[in-house]
Order: sequence, then C-alpha cells, then structure tokens
Amino acid sequence: MSMIVAEEPQDTMEAMPAPKYVETIRRLYRKGATAQLNRIIAKLLPGDIAMVINATDDLDEALDLFDLIADLNQAGETLKDLREDCQIHIVSTSEQGRMIAILENLSPDTRSHIISQLSPETGSQLMNALARDTQKEVQSLLQYLPDTAGKLMTSEFFAIQETATAAESLDALRGLPSHEFVFYVYVLDEQQRLTGVSSLRKLLLSPPETQIRHFMDTHVHTVNVDTPEKEAAQLVTTHDLMAIPVVNDQGMIRGIITVDDLIHVIQDADTQAMMRSVGADSEQSMGILSQAVTSIARTRMPWLAAPFLGGLLAAWILGAFEGTMSRVIQLSFFMPMIFGMAGNVGSQTAVVAVRGLATGVIKVSDYLALLVKETMTGVLIGAFYGICLSSYALLVFKSTTLAFVVGISILSNITYAGVIASSLPILLQKLGHDPAIGGGPYVLTTVDVLGVINYLLIASLVYGF
Repeated sequence: MSMIVAEEPQDTMEAMPAPKYVETIRRLYRKGATAQLNRIIAKLLPGDIAMVINATDDLDEALDLFDLIADLNQAGETLKDLREDCQIHIVSTSEQGRMIAILENLSPDTRSHIISQLSPETGSQLMNALARDTQKEVQSLLQYLPDTAGKLMTSEFFAIQETATAAESLDALRGLPSHEFVFYVYVLDEQQRLTGVSSLRKLLLSPPETQIRHFMDTHVHTVNVDTPEKEAAQLVTTHDLMAIPVVNDQGMIRGIITVDDLIHVIQDADTQAMMRSVGADSEQSMGILSQAVTSIARTRMPWLAAPFLGGLLAAWILGAFEGTMSRVIQLSFFMPMIFGMAGNVGSQTAVVAVRGLATGVIKVSDYLALLVKETMTGVLIGAFYGICLSSYALLVFKSTTLAFVVGISILSNITYAGVIASSLPILLQKLGHDPAIGGGPYVLTTVDVLGVINYLLIASLVYGF
C-alpha cells in the first residue's frame, strides 16, 4: 500500500486521431510553420507530443519539435515518455539552462534514470549544474544496481511517526506542495523503520486525537532496494497496489515505486515473453522496419532448427508406417485435422502456463494440480471433437473402423498435447530457464512428432497391420 506523487493534469484540446495529428504536425514542421506548431503543441497532452516525436527517425527533427514546447512541466512529462535515443540526443544537445529547469521539475526516479543514460561527460556537466539537493538525490538513486527496485523508486513519499494523531497527520498533509497526490500514509517507528500504512479514508474517519498506530494496517507489502524490478512489478499486479514501498536491510523506507513507473516493466516483460515464445528477438517488435533482413533472419533461424529437425523425424516415422498408410489411404485425409487440433490445444495451454508462471498465479509446486486440470480439460475437449470427427468419418466413408481410429486419435492427441504444454514450461522454470521458450516451437514440435507416432500406432493396432 502506498502513496503516489504526480503532476497536475494539463489543459488539452479535443482529442484527434493519433495518426492524423502526428502527420499534421510533421507536415507543418517540414513547411516551417512554427506559429501554427506552437499553438497545436501547447494544447496537446505530453503523451501525444511524445508520440509525434517518437514517430520520427531524425533526431534533429525530434530536438526541434521538443524545443517548441514552451511549458517546462509539459516538456518534462514529454521527455520521460520519449524513446531512449531521443531522450539522450535531446538532453545532450538542448540549451543547458532550459534542460536543467526541465530536469529539476521531474520526479527523482525519472531524473536519475535519464541522467544514467547519458555519456559520463554530459552527465557530469548536468549534475554539476543541478541544485545541490537535487544532486544528492540523483546520486543516492544512481548507487543502486540497474533493473532493481532501488533504481526505479522515487524518494517522494509521505511518512509520519506512529505516535502522531490523526489531526497531526492531516495537518502535515495540508502542508505538502500542491502538486503532490497522497493516497496512502506510511507509518514509522522511533528508529525510522516502516511499521504500517494507512489509507486517507481511515485517516479522515478516525477520531482526531487517535494515534495513527491504532488504526494503521501493519501488513505492508514491501520490496528491498536490491529486489529485481520484475519481482516488484509482480507484487504490485498480484496485490492490486497503487505503489509499493522500498526498504533497506534495516527495514527503513528509502522510497516508493508507483504503478505508473512499473507499467513499462510489465509491458517489457510481456513483450519479451511473447517474442521468446515464438523464437523472435524482443528488439524486433520495436524496430523491425529499421533492422537489416540478414539480422532478423540470423536471430530467428536457430529457433527454427527444432521444428525443422522435428519435421524430418516425423517424415521418417511416416516412411516407417508406409504400409499402413498405403493400405488405408483415408488415414492421410485426417492427419491435418488431428495434428492441427492437438497443436492448437498445446499452444493455448502453453500460453496459460507461461503467463501463470510469469504473474505468480502458477508456481512449480502447483504442477500436479495443473496437470490434473489440463488432463481433464483435454479429455473433455478431445471427447467432443472425437465424436464430431468419428461421425464425419462414418457418414462420408461408411467405415466404423476408420471412425474409431480417428476419434480415439484426436482424443488422445489433444489430451497429451495439454499435458506436454503444461509440463514443459514448468520443467524449464524448475531447471532455472525461461519458461517462455517452452511456449512456441518446442511445444508444437513435440506435439506434432508424438502425434504422428500416436496416430499411426493406433491405426496399425486397430487394423492389425
């Protein structure tokens, strides 16, 4: 539970479809219509301006558009939403006085993150120009390792002693700067350790003379300064927190991470997992049009080795059962249906398993429960489509034997597809590997190869070949 610090919303013009105003602004820029650009940009949300700037590959154009932002608060909010190369170029080449004023208005975590991306020379120049208190703030955040809670946190939060009364706490809240939004109040003991948290609702409804320790919530979700940011994001999403406090080894609160700061962590993790599950590089999703074809192919080809080898194995197996296939040619008619359905079920199950492991909903210790549930689900789905496929084979080919073979085959293939797809990601997690890589080519290849063996073995046994 926590408190959020945010800027007050800007006045905005009526929203236009993003592609329309992006192209309009870029066209006006090319024409040199500065007066019109100033009027439009002044009415846009920072996120909309960032969208316009991020749409250009010309860093000088990005700088020119950024320089048209007159309001420093608007400029700061825009700066934090820009892609990394734009941020570095703009901060490094802008007029230093204006950039210092912009940086001073940013939240501590955003400011330190931007400065950490700069070259040592540029970063040092900007640091020396910042106010002394701001320098100390940035240095305190830069000491933490990358991709940790300490690196991501902001030092702007509201905390009060546990002996303070409700009335004293409200008086302290009224004394905060007008731009700070406080949704939760952190409570500290005499040693400045975090002991509890209170919502504003409790604070407002409690008797004025009641000490905050008597109505605070003592169960507080926290992370350590060295906790990986992905774990912090998982805690926030699992427990529906607006923010999470960051403490050191002594239990003293050093800052908080707000949910808006974790959104990009969650999005990046989801993107990486999705791209890895299909054997692609996560960077390709953001810059595929600017990447060389050879680079894209070089990244994807190794992941396709497993499906390729699996296909060769399946072809060899089909050759071994050539006699069965030649005697009952109708068996080949149903192969795409049976293997395709099993592959689709495997993909569905793998996505559920990988996503569950990523969010913490599923743990390695839950394997047996997941296996039982996916097996039962596979049997139910397989039985339904088995009946449908058997009925079709019986009506079209007038063969009860063929109907039995294809019905049993699709039932068994769908069932074991669910078992394999739920087991492989958990096995990878258990071995310390990324479970996402088990959600794509490996699952489908395994399901296909075993599907071929299963189908032809059932046909051989039933037909007596």
